[in-house]
Order: sequence, then C-alpha cells, then structure tokens
Amino acid sequence: MRGQVLARVEDLADPCAVVVYIDEHASLIVTRRGDGIAAFRNKCPHAGYPLQRADGRVMVQEGRYLVCAAHGASFALVDGSCAGGPCNGDGLERIEIVVRDGLVCVA
Repeated sequence: MRGQVLARVEDLADPCAVVVYIDEHASLIVTRRGDGIAAFRNKCPHAGYPLQRADGRVMVQEGRYLVCAAHGASFALVDGSCAGGPCNGDGLERIEIVVRDGLVCVA
C-alpha cells in the first residue's frame, strides 16, 4: 500500500470525506477540511461497519465531522477523533499519508 495514490488534491472538495478502494476487500476514507487532508481506515470503531451510506457517500456534518451511516457516530474530519455518538471516545484508525505534487499518497 505504501506509495499508493489515494486522490488528487484538486479533486477533494473542501470540506469532504470520500471512500477510496484499495482493493476489493479494503477501503479508506480520505478527508479534507481547509489545508488539512487525512486518511483513515474505513471502519467505525463502534461496530466495525464501513462509514459510508448505501449510495457510497460519506455524510459530512457542519463541515467538520464525518458521520457513520450505521449508528451516527461522529468523527473530526482532520484527526478522526470521536466527536459524539456511540463511538465512546474511540477515534478512527489513521493512515499516514504524504501530499506531493498535488497527489495524496500512502506514506
């Protein structure tokens, strides 16, 4: 996975949270808020479900939080910390990235 391109910065709306498929079994969430770009394993710490809705979109609330579609746990876009709901203080698992030449890549 190291070095894998996840997104082009210019394709990431501000704010956003998008699903990026690594392979047929694994996906990540790439988020942006202002200059802050981050990536997280697409797995809610509350129940282990993927975070996106059935239509594939990730809900972003108030431009600051992504919301798990299964049970409504909320996480800060930039650092993945639990912001409320049933995540009970457990944040998302962060994936180290680098932004280079306009590309977001796994570090």
